[in-house]
Amino acid sequence: MRDPVAAFLRHGFTYLVRRDLRGVWLRGGLPRGPFVWAANHHTWWDPFVASVVLERSRHPACLLMQQDNLARYRFVRRVGVFGTAEPRTGLRHLADGRTLVIYPEGELRPAGPPGPLSPGAAWYARQASVPLYAVAVRVVLRGQTKPEAYVSCTEVTRRGSDGEVTERLADTLAADLSALDGQLAAAEPRRPLASFRRVLAGRRSVDERIDTVQGAASWAS
Repeated sequence: MRDPVAAFLRHGFTYLVRRDLRGVWLRGGLPRGPFVWAANHHTWWDPFVASVVLERSRHPACLLMQQDNLARYRFVRRVGVFGTAEPRTGLRHLADGRTLVIYPEGELRPAGPPGPLSPGAAWYARQASVPLYAVAVRVVLRGQTKPEAYVSCTEVTRRGSDGEVTERLADTLAADLSALDGQLAAAEPRRPLASFRRVLAGRRSVDERIDTVQGAASWAS
């Protein structure tokens, strides 16, 4: 049965992104079925960006949250959020076909290279026998009035122990973030990054809206 509260919350997440970001861009393919989305956590926007990307790629999602935070925001359980003390819930969600969003740094950190990663992402991927993806995310203010979100996804092989896989995940995530930062530093700031495709259009800049009005109004010329 469709949960109207969950549908309302998911719609609200998309509305927030549309209203307050210029858009969301994605690089890399995603698997057809459930997988582990292991991302850096450097902005407040990260889970909302993940929600938008996964919803638009038809991946029902769940998310691992610190247990004390979940106690404050219990209503988000309606959209598949569960606590760090509930690993069986995460495995059940993966078995039901949901993609697991996890932030193995374990906390919100300053933008930069990823911090030390916990082995939870590798553990979930192994236990559920699903692919593991390193997801590098940057939400940046460039040449427009609203920030832009860029998401780069790379599959990480699950061969080896959880420690070995976590080390591989850390290396991949660090390399992808570094490459993304380098591209952002060199690109023309008023154009989306090359090799990324737009997943969701957000709020256009003031000057773009003025240009649209001027182009449609004879009195403005």
